[in-house]
Amino acid sequence: MKAGKLPGVVEQRSLLMYVEADRKTETQRMEPAQIAYSAKNNGHQCILATEQMGIFGNDQTKAFCVGALFDRICAKLAASGASGEVFSVSLSLPPSLEEGELKKLAQMIAQSAKERGITAYNVQAQGRYESVEKGIVQMTVVGAGIVPVSPNLKVVQPAGKSIVMAGFAALEATAIFLLERREFLLRRLSAGYLAQGLKKVSKTDVQEAVHIAFHAGALVKTAGEGGVFAALWELGEYLDCGMDLSPYNILLHQETIEVCELLDISPYMLASGGCLFAVTEDADALLLAYEKAGIPAAKIGVLKEGRDRVLHNGEEERFLEPFRAEEMYQMLERDL
Repeated sequence: MKAGKLPGVVEQRSLLMYVEADRKTETQRMEPAQIAYSAKNNGHQCILATEQMGIFGNDQTKAFCVGALFDRICAKLAASGASGEVFSVSLSLPPSLEEGELKKLAQMIAQSAKERGITAYNVQAQGRYESVEKGIVQMTVVGAGIVPVSPNLKVVQPAGKSIVMAGFAALEATAIFLLERREFLLRRLSAGYLAQGLKKVSKTDVQEAVHIAFHAGALVKTAGEGGVFAALWELGEYLDCGMDLSPYNILLHQETIEVCELLDISPYMLASGGCLFAVTEDADALLLAYEKAGIPAAKIGVLKEGRDRVLHNGEEERFLEPFRAEEMYQMLERDL
């Protein structure tokens, strides 16, 4: 694809035809910004959420990435008490991408949206000049949802409150490694084990866990690129507080542990859509609610005054740092 706007005929036959089939109402043709304007004029609050992800690899990997990105947005909206009304998808296409590949990608987007009950969305795409990200489609999704009143998300006095984790860390990255580094992993792990692991880590929809925390009065922070450490840092920045954290209590699938050991990479700084952190005054009650719902959860730390965000590993201590780069992409660039 050449840099810039797609030719109209290419846009229509390879992109829009897969989007417009399910459009039935005027609301479904609105952009997120229009939804925000409409909500404001009707006395409601519009919540906007945005996420980005590189879409790459074989067809199975691309389909997983598209679905995981939609799951991230839906979880973000749910964390504010909103359900998605309209989604806007933007694709930045590398010059090497052929029209047939764009058509496949549009079909994947349509299928992922359908599986999640999303019928109101639009897609736009443009080519870009070549960069170091050869062959990678940069996909951005903006979701708009409406709540009756502006949610009160900020905890006034965070110190002393607990941090509860629900879901598993590094699900997205583990799934992508299992798909894109399969030959390397088969040197040490069986095909059956990899297939079982992929089935586990492909479950990145965390909306039920978000709803439980939200209705329990907790502040919810979902994870994404940068992993659980990045999400916890951002949570501390938002609340302007410190943390005492126990990394041993962070939930990980055994498959994630073994894959990360073989690839010599930390699971805590890998793309982690599919888990959340809830700040609550009553960790026991929230954990009980998750147990009743069959959702894995654990208390991983507490908030404290100051700015130090400390990871306690026995007698050893280290500090959280701001997000710098998603390590999953760096790993995929290495020769194994």
